[in-house]
Amino acid sequence: MRVVQVIDRLNVGGAERVLVDLANLLYENNCDVTVVCLLEEGQLDGYINKAIPLIYLRRKNKYNPLYLIRLYRILIQFDVIHIHLRQVLRYVSLLFYSLNLHKKKVVVFHDHFGKIDIDKEISLSIKEALKRCKAYIGVSEQLTCWAKANSVNTKIIKLTNIVRAERRIQSTHLSFNQVNIVSVGNFRPQKNYEFLCQLIADSPNNYYYTIYGQVVDMVYYNKILVLLRQLRVRNRVTIITDCKSVLPELSKYHLGLHCATSETGPLVALEYLSMQLPFVAYHTGEVAKNVAQYFPQLIQRDFDVENWKSSIHNVLTQREDYTKKLHRYFFENYSDTVYVEKCLKIYNTLLTN
Repeated sequence: MRVVQVIDRLNVGGAERVLVDLANLLYENNCDVTVVCLLEEGQLDGYINKAIPLIYLRRKNKYNPLYLIRLYRILIQFDVIHIHLRQVLRYVSLLFYSLNLHKKKVVVFHDHFGKIDIDKEISLSIKEALKRCKAYIGVSEQLTCWAKANSVNTKIIKLTNIVRAERRIQSTHLSFNQVNIVSVGNFRPQKNYEFLCQLIADSPNNYYYTIYGQVVDMVYYNKILVLLRQLRVRNRVTIITDCKSVLPELSKYHLGLHCATSETGPLVALEYLSMQLPFVAYHTGEVAKNVAQYFPQLIQRDFDVENWKSSIHNVLTQREDYTKKLHRYFFENYSDTVYVEKCLKIYNTLLTN
């Protein structure tokens, strides 16, 4: 079985990280896998196993048919075409209508759309493309329920995200004289950094915060900088916008936070879990829903600053106990082996039907 994973570019983001992990897992399980990027090099390219072919289409103009012809010649060589992100599907679907690619190969679409809680609309072009795929894969219950409600495909499958745990966790001695708290997420409105700013302003003076996130929305990023200054907490906040992988950094922190209003994962919650970092997050996404069943103290159902402060205090007080329990929970529920087996089963089922 030859599989190609298709995305626009491997910049830092949740869907991109999932593709990297999935491609590497498939290769490690003796699957012939290739990665195709519609654009050029990205920040996560170096995380793809060097033995995996990485092809760049280097598309400049999406309406230039020469790029579509070249893409078709690449994709037609594979048994399974695994597409990530809606804008990528929209482009590849041009080959459905012109050259019947979807009738010649197994095409699956992997939906990572993070704003499903606040944006349930879908364009006609995406809906038509989804119907022509062999299967729709959603990373959360929210997405698969949305897909069923909109009848986007006859085969709708949930494949919850994983994060590959760091095999060696660098232990760091943490002093509670200064409490270090981390938040991870690219700068865009759904991440709700306004609330995080309010939480910072209302937290003890020995709490210091680091935000890791790419500047996806410059207007929003500047808005958050202004708010931090207005609240007079800029001196307690470090912002890092060029980190390719946050996992090696997480051992520096006592606690993780995630305040986003809409998520499918959130993938960052898995990153926290994989590194045994206790966290407090809003109740949105598949991972938050699952964690809430076992660790309700970690998951918030509102944006009341006092409630968040209380949970943060309680989690920090019981931090050592949470660390042990989260470690066990992660490996029991988010195993690499189970994930790749599910994915290969999807491919094999679709190829034989």
